[in-house]
Amino acid sequence: MNLVITEKAKAKLKSYWKDGNQFLRISVVSGGCSGMTYHASVESEPGEQEDIIYDDGEIRIIADQRSCLFLEGLHVDYSDDLIQAGFRLANPNATAACACGSSFAV
Repeated sequence: MNLVITEKAKAKLKSYWKDGNQFLRISVVSGGCSGMTYHASVESEPGEQEDIIYDDGEIRIIADQRSCLFLEGLHVDYSDDLIQAGFRLANPNATAACACGSSFAV
């Protein structure tokens, strides 16, 4: 799977790791104004129905098979601006997004 993780996002993710065995889990679920939204969490074990979709030796990302359908080409960045600091997920396959940017449609 083709994912882009910026160096800024990698550095922030590594700050959450307790040791080198954590994963970032990204799920796509129904919800939000446009129909789908992302959930992300730091985990130490992948679930039974999850695959590693990104691994560069430092950062590993896992997702379930359904979510993988919507994650191809995902661009993960981190912004530390004062107003809206946090991770930014940009999906090149999205055909629409809500005004606040928290949900998307494909």
